Amino acid sequence: MEKRVIKYIVTALMFVMAFAMAPSNTYAQTPKVAQAGMSWLNMPVGARAAGMGYASVAVSDDAGSFFWNPAGYAFTSGTNFFAHRTTWIADINLSSAAISHNMGKYGIYGVNVTAIDWGVFHGTRRADNDAGYIEMGEFSPSSSSIGMSYAYRITNEFGVGLNVKYLHERLGSTTVGSFEAPESVTAKMNLFAIDFGTLYYIGWHDLRIGMSLKNFSNEEAYRAETFPLPMTFRLGLAMNLLNFANVSDDHELTFAADFVHSRDYSERVNVGAEYGFKDLFFLRGGYKFNYDIESVSMGGGVNLETNGVRLKVEYAFVQMDVFNNVNMFSLMFGF
Repeated sequence: MEKRVIKYIVTALMFVMAFAMAPSNTYAQTPKVAQAGMSWLNMPVGARAAGMGYASVAVSDDAGSFFWNPAGYAFTSGTNFFAHRTTWIADINLSSAAISHNMGKYGIYGVNVTAIDWGVFHGTRRADNDAGYIEMGEFSPSSSSIGMSYAYRITNEFGVGLNVKYLHERLGSTTVGSFEAPESVTAKMNLFAIDFGTLYYIGWHDLRIGMSLKNFSNEEAYRAETFPLPMTFRLGLAMNLLNFANVSDDHELTFAADFVHSRDYSERVNVGAEYGFKDLFFLRGGYKFNYDIESVSMGGGVNLETNGVRLKVEYAFVQMDVFNNVNMFSLMFGF
């Protein structure tokens, strides 16, 4: 009975957060532009989720769950390693890794890291000369996070998860002030943020509902102006549609949908599907609504297991309307 009460309380709190973040009618009509900093926190991690059009809050159940829904850790077993690489737009690269371990009745613990390679930029400063500017040399911004996760399965059907992460961003240094009194200024920031999520199998076939709140943090300032992080609330569901058909258990067709409310863009809907054959081979596809340059995603993967050792290799293709298309690769290893 106590576990059931905890489940209801946690679910109610997540819905309260969702309503608290919901915009008013007047505000909802105003496009959200540049409302938050560290926008790289919205870059997707995980080829499985990307291949399903980011419809993943109720599907995440592996060591890469920290990005979409930390509660997914609660449904993992043993020790799991996760590595991911994204070749993003404008020659930006994202690398991420995670490890989780099931401690039985003490829950599941995990550690995750993410780093962004922005490339090399050429700095300039306005000047009163024929060119109108002077060269300031090359610089390379850096952005990274390191997090510690904990998940616990309150009942066989209901799990919760928490991810506490330390964020670092350094955009570069410059010189301000007069020639007589120059001042060196470095644009950098370090702060903590929290991700929280729940995952609930409601007891009807394998239908599950997931909720997550990401990037909850206080506001910080680079120099004088403060800004919030891109806090995002996701509510999603997923289910194997072949439960309603007289089809062999060798086949699965999972449909998933996420409803996304974020601080720095208007409401979005992500839908996706995953076909699996004997839990060995997977094909995925998805579509994203209300995105500026993204729409279709697709991908696939292979799952191998021998002598208790599991290996998953996954790929995703994300179509971009203006920039080059995006490729993602993920590797998972567990025992």
